[in-house]
Amino acid sequence: MARGNSTLKTRLGGVCILAVLLVAISSAFGQDAVKLSGLWVQPVTVHTIQQGQVHYQTRSGNELVRSAKSLEGLKLGRYPALGEAETAVSRGDDTQAVALWWQVAQQAEEPWVRWYVGMKRVQALARLDKADSAAGLYIDMVVSGADLYFVAQPPVDVVAQADAAVRIRVLELTKAAIGTVGPEQAALLQKLTTAAGTPADLDSTGIGANPESGLTGRAAAVPALSASVPPGSVANLYRRGSYDQALLAAEESLTQPGKTASKLYLKGMVQLALAESTGDRDGYKSAGLSFMRVVVYFPRSAVAGPATLEAGYVHELINRNDIASRLYDRARPLIDQQEDPVYYQRLNERIASVKDAPSGE
Repeated sequence: MARGNSTLKTRLGGVCILAVLLVAISSAFGQDAVKLSGLWVQPVTVHTIQQGQVHYQTRSGNELVRSAKSLEGLKLGRYPALGEAETAVSRGDDTQAVALWWQVAQQAEEPWVRWYVGMKRVQALARLDKADSAAGLYIDMVVSGADLYFVAQPPVDVVAQADAAVRIRVLELTKAAIGTVGPEQAALLQKLTTAAGTPADLDSTGIGANPESGLTGRAAAVPALSASVPPGSVANLYRRGSYDQALLAAEESLTQPGKTASKLYLKGMVQLALAESTGDRDGYKSAGLSFMRVVVYFPRSAVAGPATLEAGYVHELINRNDIASRLYDRARPLIDQQEDPVYYQRLNERIASVKDAPSGE
């Protein structure tokens, strides 16, 4: 009887070990999933997405290839934030999804993964009405050589509906990029150019330098907001060009506690927009004071980089290129190319504009 019990225990032990091994194998495999034509396929191991096709392996060992046009979702076990982003999208939280995809972009070693999350971020930013960020990221992906599948849909709708300042910015970026890419990529960028409009169309808005301003004559289009600014009443009014209303809303927001740095930055942007449209020197100074309050009192805030850049821009406009240059240098490590591509490009342009210019008095 004792011998029988020993044999039984040995068999049970073997079964337990086998079960543990199966669980381990199951947990090691099947961390990935693909959503194809509305249905999640899992567990699978996703190898790559290239030339418009998804390559993955099923648990049974079958290697499958499917058209990426049917791909609606992706989860990769090695990047948990990717699955969290899918959950955020399912509950309509594009802002959270964008942040999670950004996290994956910083971790991913495979270019196709970075391009995939870039594509998803462009789509979500467009849904959030962030035309500047969506277009900037899209252009960056095209220039960096993303597979055509990932850049097949330029964010033309949101660009076409954006304010003149953003559309001018898109025209500048596409003009600089078109000559650096192949014909297929150039054709995609041309769609953005068409959506943004022609320079003549945008000149008719009256946004830009005022020849009677008495400034340096270099005042350009009202800049787009930083990608770090979340949607809100002030930001929405700014993007629509309703600057008088936006200024009232910005001042009202500062009477409430919290997020002071972002509120000051937004107030400064509205003041800057009003000054750009009128050429009012005092308006520029007021904007500069708002930005400098962020620089001095909130140097570690999310908007410290953009505020420092704009403070430099104001000094540039009042002919203090020496101070502007120092502020641009200070802004350089605070603005990330991937996170805020439009502001990164703007920073480089402003640095170049004062590099060889003499300082004023």
